Amino acid sequence: MTISRRHKSDLGFVVNGHERAIAGIKAEVRVEIEQKYADELSESGIFRRWFLSRRIHREIASCVDDRSAHISADSIF
Repeated sequence: MTISRRHKSDLGFVVNGHERAIAGIKAEVRVEIEQKYADELSESGIFRRWFLSRRIHREIASCVDDRSAHISADSIF
């Protein structure tokens, strides 16, 4: 009787699991924030859009930080 070797993919670990978790949260948050500012962006000029895009990016980063606070960078995925 031989013991078969398991591949890394069989262990249930995900490559870049932490980065993928953060990217998933960011994708969800981005949709919510962009919907929030959609009307204001469509009615804005070039400079106002630039300021709004900066605000949107900051708000997305803040929300991602809040939602991912429970995920440790040392976690194994």
